[in-house]
Amino acid sequence: MKIEVYFSHSFVSTDSEMYKVKDGYKPTIDRSTSIKVKDFISKGWRLSHAIKTSQSAQLESFNFLLIFEK
Repeated sequence: MKIEVYFSHSFVSTDSEMYKVKDGYKPTIDRSTSIKVKDFISKGWRLSHAIKTSQSAQLESFNFLLIFEK
């Protein structure tokens, strides 16, 4: 099984943009890996977990770590 971790600034639909999280001592967001959720799913990946990273309920604060499996 393959696992990929992505970050989305505003995960509200499958049209939301997300960016790959580079693993390491201090994980970083790779902005060059921008892809829409629906495009990633069409490549055979399945969203297994969505972890909200802020306490706010405001739409512009829907930051999520998205974990995909294949």
